[in-house]
Formats: sequence, structure tokens, C-alpha cells
Amino acid sequence: MSFICVECAKDQNLKHFIENRGITGDCTICQNNAVKVVDYENDEFFQLIKSILRFNYSEWEYNTHLGGDGYDKLFYGDKNIFFNESRAVSEEIYEDLVLFITDGDVYEGYDKGISIFSGYNKYEMRNMPLVSIKSSYSKDITKLSSRLKTENYFDLEGELKAIIDNYSTSAMTVYSKGSYFYRARIGVSDKKRSFSGGFETELHYEPYKNGEIGAPPPQFASSGRINRLGVSFMYCATDKYTAISEVRPHPGDFVSTGKFSLRKDVRVFDLSKSLLLEYFHCDESLDKYVPFQNLVDLINKVVPPSERQHYSITQLIADCIRQLGFDGIAFRSTVGEGINLVFFQSSILEFMNDENEVVCIKQVKYDYDPVPIIQKDYLYQ
Repeated sequence: MSFICVECAKDQNLKHFIENRGITGDCTICQNNAVKVVDYENDEFFQLIKSILRFNYSEWEYNTHLGGDGYDKLFYGDKNIFFNESRAVSEEIYEDLVLFITDGDVYEGYDKGISIFSGYNKYEMRNMPLVSIKSSYSKDITKLSSRLKTENYFDLEGELKAIIDNYSTSAMTVYSKGSYFYRARIGVSDKKRSFSGGFETELHYEPYKNGEIGAPPPQFASSGRINRLGVSFMYCATDKYTAISEVRPHPGDFVSTGKFSLRKDVRVFDLSKSLLLEYFHCDESLDKYVPFQNLVDLINKVVPPSERQHYSITQLIADCIRQLGFDGIAFRSTVGEGINLVFFQSSILEFMNDENEVVCIKQVKYDYDPVPIIQKDYLYQ
């Protein structure tokens, strides 16, 4: 048997697999002793590696017949999302790990394992290339989203709720009583200039607190990613930086921050975590994972103010999750490193006096990618 440890793994799913399934032993790759390891010649490990590949890459990115650089190239250099190659004590030892994977089966039965090539049908015609899970679409969710343009949301709740309910157990995260979260609001409750020896000195600020920084009353609740117009939900974050970033302040703005703790244990539908370890065993399972990933993508999609109509589907998702008995939703922030949480009842949170402060925004950074430019000699629809 050959072993790999948590530190030699790079992908988070792989790390969690080793932590959850591993034993204490010696790592073949880095040769550290008495660490958590799994046998990398095990079939479960092999199927997980292929499922991580299928999640992140479409076939044309690695199939040389479709213009890719090669299956084996994914395990080296900048493209390597799987392993910490530099930790290997020798090139030969790392190559043995890669060879075990790349020499394994690439075509598997639909309910038996993960295939990484689409192959040919019985008429010797190439099947459609495999699309990465993160780029795939659930036909059912796509149709429901489209139907919202012509149908009332409450007429679609039953169908979407049935889809979401498939993940009620695997996507549930329980936050215990006393867990704390942060909220932010642009502005301050009061400001006063101090005097010393008859001279004006610096300004002092009073942050918003209690209800001032809590969820707004329903009559003042504007339409948001999770809540409908006139519905008051409590938006929070797991850390202060993310909470501040989520209110989109400008340089020079003063922002009040507040800390809240849970009054009881709560059940949250968690769209911030990967469920790949629940669905990595075969292609049939991966296909069942696609709708969940679509829910993640819809909730996390960056929506400019001019396209807030997109919120119709995310608000419907939230309605269904609430009706399934969850206390809130968790999802990753697009502007911070933390997790956003939205609780359906603000009364389950208690304002804490510590860490109630005012911060001044010094700068805001932007991250951007170029997009394709319209070319005159191209055909467009």
C-alpha cells in the first residue's frame, strides 16, 4: 500500500476525505511519520480524484483529441489543483502517484464509477464531451427560473421544494447556541467633538447598536438576494471584514459594526460547503449533485443593481428552504473570505455589547476579468 497525508493534498474535498477516512501512518509522498493518511491505491480515492477533476474541468480542457493538453498534465504545475507536488521527496515518488491515477480506468459503468472521457456510441460516433459539474445546468431548475417570468412564484414552490428537499440532510449545518456573527451598517448613531483645555480635539463617534444595527422593520425592508420586498430577514457574516464588505461602503464612509449571538441551536441550509464527498462514487451520483451546485451558483451570482430581477429565483429558493423548516441559509461571500448567513427570524439573535464599534473605510479594491469583444467578422445571434 502507498499512503498520502492531509498536507500533501491541495483540494479541500481531498483534505476532508483524508481527515475523515484516514488512519495514523507514514506518508509515502513526503515521508512524514505518524500523520493522518489514506491509501492512495484504494478505489475510493481514485474515484474521488476523478470526481474532483469532473467537477472542475470540462473534457475539452484535457482531452488531446478536443484541443486539451492531456489528462496527465492536470497533475503538474499551475493546473494542479489536487496535490502539493513540491512536498514529494522525489520526482519518482510523485510520478508513481500520478501514474496510479492516469493508468486507471477512464471509462466506467454509469452506476459503477467516474468516467473522464465521453467516448463513442454504438454507431462509432463521438458522444458529446463531458461538461464540468460547476458549468452544468439542471434542466428542472433552469425551467423553473424561466417560468418565473410568466407565473407567480407560489405556483412553483412545490416543484422547487421537492428538488431542494433532496439535500435537506446533507446540506444541513447546525449552529449551536452562543455562536456569534457580525452585522454592519453604513453610518453612525451620533458624533461629537471633544474639548480639552478650551480647544477642539478629535471627533468621537457613537455606533449603531441593538435594533439600529439589526434587521430593519418589515415596512422598511427593501428587496434583497434572499428576502422579498417588505420581508425582514437578518443578514449576518461569520467575520467582521465580510460583514463590512457586504454593505458595499465607499472610501471615506464610516461604518458601524455589531456582534450578535444565537439564543438557541439553529438548523441552516448550507450552500457554502461542498457536498462532493456525498456524491463522488459514480457518474449517476455526480448527476444528482448538479442541482445542488446550481442552487449554490444562483445564490452566489454577482448581480449588479440594474439586474435585480435575478433575485426572483433566489427569493423563491429561500422561501422553499424556510418552508422546509430551516432557520436560515448560509452561502459564501463574493467580497470577503467569510460566510454569509441569513436568518429568517431576527429574534433568535441577541445583540452583544462587545465589538460594537465604528470603522472608517480607507480604500476599496476591485477584481476584474476581461470579457470577449464583439468582432465584426463573427456571426452573432
